[in-house]
Amino acid sequence: MDISIKILLIDEEQAEYLLLAQLLNQVGCGGYRLSWCNTLDGGLDKALSGHFDIILLDYYWRGTTGSDLLRCARAKGCRAPIVVMSAEMVAELDRDIIRAGASDYLIKGQVDAQLLERTVRYAIERKAAELKLSRLAHYDILTNVPNRILFRDRLEHALQLAERGQMSLTLMYLDLDGFKQVNDGYGHDAGDALIRACAQRLCECMRKSDSVARIGGDEFTLLLEGTEQTGDIAHIAEKVLEAVIRPYRIGSHQVLVGCSLGIAVYPVAGRDAESLLKHADLAMYQAKQREGSAYVFYTEAMNIEVHRQLLLESNLQRALGNNEFCLYYQPRVELSSGRVVGLEALLRWMHPQRGPTAPEAFISVVEDTGMIVALGDWIIRQGCQDLNRLLERGRDPGFVAINLSLRQFFEGNLVARVASIIKQVECDGSRIEFELSETAVMENMEMVSLHLRALSNLGANFSLDDFGTGYSSFMYLQRLPIRTLKIDQRFIGNITRDDDDRELVKAMISLAHSLNKQVVAVGVETPEQLALLREFNCDQVQGFYLSHPLDLESICHLLNQDTPFSAATIRHI
Repeated sequence: MDISIKILLIDEEQAEYLLLAQLLNQVGCGGYRLSWCNTLDGGLDKALSGHFDIILLDYYWRGTTGSDLLRCARAKGCRAPIVVMSAEMVAELDRDIIRAGASDYLIKGQVDAQLLERTVRYAIERKAAELKLSRLAHYDILTNVPNRILFRDRLEHALQLAERGQMSLTLMYLDLDGFKQVNDGYGHDAGDALIRACAQRLCECMRKSDSVARIGGDEFTLLLEGTEQTGDIAHIAEKVLEAVIRPYRIGSHQVLVGCSLGIAVYPVAGRDAESLLKHADLAMYQAKQREGSAYVFYTEAMNIEVHRQLLLESNLQRALGNNEFCLYYQPRVELSSGRVVGLEALLRWMHPQRGPTAPEAFISVVEDTGMIVALGDWIIRQGCQDLNRLLERGRDPGFVAINLSLRQFFEGNLVARVASIIKQVECDGSRIEFELSETAVMENMEMVSLHLRALSNLGANFSLDDFGTGYSSFMYLQRLPIRTLKIDQRFIGNITRDDDDRELVKAMISLAHSLNKQVVAVGVETPEQLALLREFNCDQVQGFYLSHPLDLESICHLLNQDTPFSAATIRHI
């Protein structure tokens, strides 16, 4: 034989040991190492600590039976297969020992060398197969760390100990940021290599008493036992973040990913597995909202906020189906003539209880849930229809400006949807201006540029909103079909009080003109601001001093005046 099989015999009398040793000699004693102990030697403890390949157990004991030892061995995690020996074997005994965990049984007096050797080998091979199947069922094949099933078992066991006051418990929920880009950009093999490397780093961060599990995709859970101080937990979280975000060498590429970590501490974040997992996931989602890699502890206030968000999401879905949204319009006025040259479409939710509600109260939920795509299409359609209604009534507002969200570029075919709406509504595309935020454009230049050029073929014009708050490159601005720059109201609000802001606004207007861009000052609220903007040769203005956002009927009435904001009035402010 080419391997050594360690066998432990547990019985009352050494005579059985001598008999088995003699039988094993006949098939090659060099391949077997037989040990013997009786009940006085502490047979079970020896079996569990001796790392034997197989255990042979005499069924009948003084005052008890082998079934008790079998159940005890299973409860204590004995991994070696156990073969039971008895003087006779009846059906009841057969069923009893198999239920108790025996791999097989032998009848004394009927055992020869070949039967003994075959039984030993079959029991070991069968146990190895069982362990392999168990590992496949409980461990992640890619990373070799526990999977969701085994992790859940360990969490339940840890909770039982925690409930008895025997230990503290912390659950961390980890998600990689940027994994999809690696997987899509370099291929699935690279994605798998990244997941394996990440799992290894997590295991190296943890103590032997802690557990790391992969529960799917690029998500991991960490179970920490015996961590009571928040500072200690935070230190571990920082250690985890530092390990995960270090550069990875995947083949010939150096890869960087971020990490978001949610932390739920027993019993503050819950007393059962479902609550802890849900709240750790919730905290992880909050961490994702922060800039860069971060960890967040779950709090009850967070839970209340999420329930509020879920209710708001449900109400918004209902509102879209019940046509509870409408558009208000704020005039954009040309300083040189005092005429309205355009209208900015502003979304309002006509809430059944609260009345007209501005988007600041709900737009983040609309963005996060993806509702912005459907709602954005509705805004474009409604804006085009309202424009047509004004023109049919002899009121020419010039154009309608509609805000576009970055998510509308990423999800669905924006250009095709806009083209379809313009065609269905029979709107003049040149009377539509799409507004984009400066940050969105600068961070996604190539993708936005492709869409803008396609939309410009429909006749649409473009403006850059919140100008001055981001990191615009004027070289890039020249490459984009952007006609108008809108100076953010945070600068306009201070131009009469702050010399730096006043000079900055003046410089932005001058530079924009040198690039052949129109300039709109947003948030004009006083005649003094208007006078300065006129002095700086600003092209257009928009703000409460001229007009609050108005519904369609009120806008129609305002446009009924020949020059609602006369040049003379503006000139003499």
